[in-house]
Amino acid sequence: MSSIAYVTDEKMLEYHRLCRNRDILFWRLSSRKKFTDFRKGDLLFFFARPAHSRRKGLIGYAHFDSVKRLSLRQMWNKFNTSTGYDSMQLLSEAIAKAAKGSIPKQMSCLLLRDVVFFVSPIFPEEVGIEIPMNLESYCYLDRNNPRLTVDILNLAQERGIDLWSAAENADPERVFARDGIRHKFAVIHREIGKEGGSEKERSICSRLAKEKVEEEGWEMIRGSASECLKVTDTAVHIALPYAVQANDRDIRIRELFGRMTMYRLLAEKYQAGKPIQFELLGEKIPERIREMTEQLNHA
Repeated sequence: MSSIAYVTDEKMLEYHRLCRNRDILFWRLSSRKKFTDFRKGDLLFFFARPAHSRRKGLIGYAHFDSVKRLSLRQMWNKFNTSTGYDSMQLLSEAIAKAAKGSIPKQMSCLLLRDVVFFVSPIFPEEVGIEIPMNLESYCYLDRNNPRLTVDILNLAQERGIDLWSAAENADPERVFARDGIRHKFAVIHREIGKEGGSEKERSICSRLAKEKVEEEGWEMIRGSASECLKVTDTAVHIALPYAVQANDRDIRIRELFGRMTMYRLLAEKYQAGKPIQFELLGEKIPERIREMTEQLNHA
């Protein structure tokens, strides 16, 4: 889970806002600066100059879905006004202007989903970061500190999100709340520290987690190789693998329940806002361990 600030055309963003587009497509002329740590569901913040301002700020965000190689015609035929333009002619003119000449046969396009706009911009210095005003493409925001994304979302929550710009079938408040929780748990995991265990145990845990995130709604907690997260309307579900060997069984069990307790305590500290429900992953989990987990869930 990562977040980036992406230089965005103000007029195109305003078009998306006025059209209440939930999903949008950004085109890129050059893919020389490739995303190296950006995955489905990660946040792309729009770095642009808001109306009546000389400074650029973060004016909203969307969730990265995928990168697609498309020609101009393919782009328009498949995504139409989700490209940010009323016609293929206007889209063509914008690309030609940016390319300073001929339009490339194919372009690298970013498909983004669940757009959220802020009521007012958040300027970099307000959250203690520096983004060059002449930034040409994008920059990572929280590679070294997942707390930064939480700070941005907290400030946006204080000021409000733009509900008017949301499509009728969209629920930006729900999306926004879920994003805040996801990133808070990345911070919590960082405070707890990485999972322990032998190389064999870590390998088993990683396999169990990868299988879990194939299920609907589950994702890996950022920074973790084996602990998973699912946010629902009523709770935050955390799945932890159970993999122990005979020579360290007691230590691993104590660590497992210690991590559960830390998740619960730190969730209160960071005001996650939902109760936590734990579940264990594994094939041969002793009944007493399952019972202890249920006791913790109902405590």
